[in-house]
Amino acid sequence: MCGRFVLHTPLSLIAKRYWDYQMATADMVARYNIAPGTQIAAIRQEPSGEPRFDCARWGFRPPWADEKSPTPINARLESLKTSKYFQDAFNHQRCVIPANGWYEWMRTKDGQKRPYYITCPNLERGEVLFFAGLYTPTGEGTATRVAIITEPAAKGIQHIHDRQPTLIHPDSLDQWLTPYKTAEDMKGQIKRTPGDNLAFWPVSTAVNRPDPDNNAASLIEPVS
Repeated sequence: MCGRFVLHTPLSLIAKRYWDYQMATADMVARYNIAPGTQIAAIRQEPSGEPRFDCARWGFRPPWADEKSPTPINARLESLKTSKYFQDAFNHQRCVIPANGWYEWMRTKDGQKRPYYITCPNLERGEVLFFAGLYTPTGEGTATRVAIITEPAAKGIQHIHDRQPTLIHPDSLDQWLTPYKTAEDMKGQIKRTPGDNLAFWPVSTAVNRPDPDNNAASLIEPVS
């Protein structure tokens, strides 16, 4: 699962580093405790091939679903092809969500949950992880909703949580985002960021509070 994540790298640097693209809009504020239901950065591809940097609501609901329908934040990779909720988006409305890392909570022997920060520790300036995502129009102008695709966790982090975001390797961004390719067209073509590139460490329980004002770089610092 992915229920909280971090993005502090400016979108302008991400656009330049991965697409050699000059953003026309301003950067978002660094966020160290991004929670479901909020607006998050999502990148998709225009028909022209240029990247589009959206501000999308984290919580997916296709336009045909009524307002009482669920708004899941995650979509399981294993069931996307057969899920009525997600299969259309999986074929034609894929995106990526840039992140520096994410949080997971591990249950301890005394029944408590301890937060961990998971990231790729050797990211350089302008580099990020890319969560595979799906987007859908809200039916209100150009606004969109998104879900993060998850899969079984890499071996090195399974003891923390059994699910993780699906990580698209930078070499496969164009293939993943191309709206003209269906899921079947992409079969076997998408590279993932390997799980052995990931590191983790315990962080303060201060991150447990999903408050917009609870947004400090100290949240990702390791604690003993």
